[in-house]
Amino acid sequence: MFCKSASRASVVLARAALAAVLIVSLWLAPVPAAAQQPLQNDEAILFQADDLSYDQASDTIIAQGHVEAAYGERLLFANSVRYNQTTGVVTATGDVVLTDPDGTTLFAEQAQLSDDLRDGVVRGIGMRLADSSAMAAASATRSGENLTELDRAVYSPCKLCPEKGKTTPAWQIRAKTVRHDKQDRRITYNNAFLDAFGVPILYTPYFSHADPTVKRESGFLTPNLGNSSDLGRKVEIPYYWSLSPSRDLVVSPLYTSREGTVMKGLYEERTRHGRFEIEGSLTRVDERDGNNFKTGRNETRGHIFSRGRYAISPSDVWGFDIERTTDDTYLSRYNITGVDTLTSRLFTEHKSGRDFGSIDFLLFQGLNQNDDPGLTPMILPLLQYSGKTDPDSIGGRFAFDANALILRRRDGRDSHRVSMTGGWQRNYVSSLGEVYSIFADLRGDAYFIDDIEESKRTSELTGRVLPQAGVEWRLPLANREQNITQIVEPIAQMIVSPYGGNPDDIPNEDSGSFEFDSTNLFRPTRFPGRDRWEGGPRANVGIKWGAYHDNGGFANILLGQVWRIKDDTTFAPDTGLDDERSDYVGSITISPSPWLELLHRFRLDRQDLGYRRSEVDLNAGPSRLRLGIGYVRLARELNESSLESREEIAASLRAQFDENWYMTAFTRRELGQNSTIGSNAGVFYQDECLLFGIIYDRRYTRDRDVQPSSSINFKISLLNLG
Repeated sequence: MFCKSASRASVVLARAALAAVLIVSLWLAPVPAAAQQPLQNDEAILFQADDLSYDQASDTIIAQGHVEAAYGERLLFANSVRYNQTTGVVTATGDVVLTDPDGTTLFAEQAQLSDDLRDGVVRGIGMRLADSSAMAAASATRSGENLTELDRAVYSPCKLCPEKGKTTPAWQIRAKTVRHDKQDRRITYNNAFLDAFGVPILYTPYFSHADPTVKRESGFLTPNLGNSSDLGRKVEIPYYWSLSPSRDLVVSPLYTSREGTVMKGLYEERTRHGRFEIEGSLTRVDERDGNNFKTGRNETRGHIFSRGRYAISPSDVWGFDIERTTDDTYLSRYNITGVDTLTSRLFTEHKSGRDFGSIDFLLFQGLNQNDDPGLTPMILPLLQYSGKTDPDSIGGRFAFDANALILRRRDGRDSHRVSMTGGWQRNYVSSLGEVYSIFADLRGDAYFIDDIEESKRTSELTGRVLPQAGVEWRLPLANREQNITQIVEPIAQMIVSPYGGNPDDIPNEDSGSFEFDSTNLFRPTRFPGRDRWEGGPRANVGIKWGAYHDNGGFANILLGQVWRIKDDTTFAPDTGLDDERSDYVGSITISPSPWLELLHRFRLDRQDLGYRRSEVDLNAGPSRLRLGIGYVRLARELNESSLESREEIAASLRAQFDENWYMTAFTRRELGQNSTIGSNAGVFYQDECLLFGIIYDRRYTRDRDVQPSSSINFKISLLNLG
């Protein structure tokens, strides 16, 4: 929490300091325990005190010492209370605390109230509102059930430091008069100053905002300010409309000094069965060519993102995702998102026990320069179903899986596929502790391919039947010494299936990208999709070791390899699976304490043990100083020759200077080309009532009209004010 000694340079600030002292006492003063058990009587005021007396001459009840008074749910606590029954005036002095039914709590040195504890005049007042924000004033007048008017008041939701002489909150509003109307649920200020860390930064003759009971109200949100070498100065001022309890709209005009204004908006709605949102932007700017030169014409650019989810029943949902943009580089140029493919989806899903079914319609928009919209596939639709039975009499389970796909393109090849798989699996543990899993399945695929080659249409119907059976064996061995438990587990899988199964007339639409690593070492088939099949007898073998300390620290290692009777030409030469013996794959995880986490995944050449693939993720340091390093080196191990190897490193840092101040930094560098991809750094302050930050971002890459650029962005958020 940020604290600063209150300034006494002027009478105004002196008054603010006095009011802030009241806020300090407000935060430090406990609400009397009796407030937890209010006296209940809606027709008379009830008293409880160390000493009660009655002055018959003045018709006055006098209460002294730990006085508690109640009228309905309204409670009064004080050192001394005098109640004149003739005039109906209640006078309370000394450590006065008054609580209202809505949770508002008032602290004062003296108060004169009506006999229903509602109306009156209060001196030396402090108020704690329903959200624990506070107000303090020289005096206040309470009128009716809902209205409180304060003179020379200070408002702040910030907590204060109890140290002597440190009474200025991170921000506060000082005003000549403040009016709190509970019925309208508004707090209104006249002749008000906004102070930040004790320094006046803004004056307004009139200002108002919703009181803490209002969770959603129309109004301006926190502006975003910045400067970019590409777009120039940037100012974004969002305005929020609360259209109804279930609908709202945010309109955010983004002004840039070099590219004009971008209109941005977000609409959200909740219904009885779900919710949806739609986000978009639109601008009219100078058209640019692929070399970022202006063509002399104007063009309209924009995007739309939308998402919806609805429940049909407890087991069934449907929804949609829409992601579209006018051109490839718009989203990157205006820092909306850095993805290279947009996916639009319409779907429905059913889940019941072990059964799952879905229908998906998918459209894609590639944003890379070499993406051809005519060759981009459309999935219209993808149908999937999977289910398992309960265990049979010997403990086995039957499973069924079905998949149907219609893939179409505006230009090029269309593919239609129907695939069904039936299987059985049983797991059991032997008397020696060996864990066995026996499985067998049969899969059938049918394809209808429709293609246009040299203006000639060709259609072909083809199919295949793919049987497979296997057994998996594991033998976990444990040893306990002092505070460490070690587990060694050799693993072996034997799988038998026919060779082949990948005829040339079956296109590869969903298995073009393939990576062999420790995560798929023990999968019966390692291809991510159905268009490619891993055939032939083979053995997946490996060993796992782990050590686990009682304090939570641990380390584990996995190392394994695939053995075949003969080569499999299904896999490209650089995948590590094309020979009789595969490359070695493994992973190492070390975490001796929460301060250190190291994960290393690797693939080693089967001949010379050189690295073919290496990934390292390191997180080190306590929560106040956390360093992260990620390294990846991938050899070309993909079936598509256009996808190449890469080597890059990324580093991140988060440093917490104290309870409220922290900084972050990130950089990512391509080692193969010896070039930095991007980096950013920011300094932030955050407490219970204030958040602000300054962020520097540097982009080094270029893509047509998206040029290398630097930007500085500033954002501030005040609790209860946006």
